[in-house]
Amino acid sequence: MRLLLAVLCVGILALPVYAGEIEDNVAKLKLSKEELLKLGEAIYNVDEANTCFKCHGKGGHGGDQAGAADLRHPRTWRVYQAMGGDAAFTANKEKFLQDLEVALHYLIRHGATTWNLRFEKANKDIKYDWSKVSIPDKADKYNNMMKGLTSEPMKKPVKELIQEKMKLTASQAQDLAAVADFEYVKTFDDGSDKGGVFK
Repeated sequence: MRLLLAVLCVGILALPVYAGEIEDNVAKLKLSKEELLKLGEAIYNVDEANTCFKCHGKGGHGGDQAGAADLRHPRTWRVYQAMGGDAAFTANKEKFLQDLEVALHYLIRHGATTWNLRFEKANKDIKYDWSKVSIPDKADKYNNMMKGLTSEPMKKPVKELIQEKMKLTASQAQDLAAVADFEYVKTFDDGSDKGGVFK
């Protein structure tokens, strides 16, 4: 019995920290980080048009979408910069990363159009200054080409690999896919001066 409790405690400590609605929904599923990474790898690497893999490329760079974020370099991401960049990261790393994850889970789950319209209004405790973003984009906070899980090629694997296989609702499956996908994306961080956020 003590061994079982010890294993459970270690497993709980290894899980990611959750803070928002999507994160809370996924936490209830009690998946290990390894399970999340495996699902995230499968979701990210769907090789069709308008998918993470096609737009961002293998390992997070070199995709076919001009202007897509280099996922190896989190310090260059729009949200990282708008949230205060290195100064905010250094001041309170835990809160910064928690807020970053909440924002990016929502972006992956709903795509840029919905993020631009709803996220900041619904998450007023996360502060942004879009004038700090070094990548100019006059139209939107995020380019609407960022479809996340909303593109048709992404919906099929989410349904087959997660919803049907794990017997989840469509909403649960989408939340899980967003969190798992981002767990996998975090492994791309190359630790360089443009990365080193998740290392």
